[in-house]
Amino acid sequence: MTGARASPGITLPSVTTCGFCEYVAGTRECAFVRRGPLVSSIVNRTQYETGAVLVIPNRHLATVLDLDAETLAAAGLEAQAVSRALVEGFGATGINLFQNNGIDANQHYPHYHLHVVPRHPGSDPTRIYTEQQFQRTSIDEQHRIAERIRRALAS
Repeated sequence: MTGARASPGITLPSVTTCGFCEYVAGTRECAFVRRGPLVSSIVNRTQYETGAVLVIPNRHLATVLDLDAETLAAAGLEAQAVSRALVEGFGATGINLFQNNGIDANQHYPHYHLHVVPRHPGSDPTRIYTEQQFQRTSIDEQHRIAERIRRALAS
């Protein structure tokens, strides 16, 4: 995982372990919104907009170039379902989807993750994730947010 290169020519960030793989394995705590056979959605531990979610593949795939068509489709469908839930359950009036591949594109963790960000009147749509700029949200609050999204998904 350190200094690895993804297909073709993308330089990945260096980490000793993959936090996303640890979430999926259950060895690191997170707030799952949903877990599917190919992808899961989790509450972003940094809530730069309340309801921010990450969609991740359940197996370690570093970038969009590494995803097979089925996993890529599953990630898109999960992002769409979560987006609907954020509109219905959080009153979002806009949604940002973004995803970074390689350190030159600001990827911080070498595991594909698609950001789903609710936006509201007055939100700054250019304000995107930079972990250092925001406080981490407590795991209890992450679980409350996940439950709120699950309720909206069920409606």
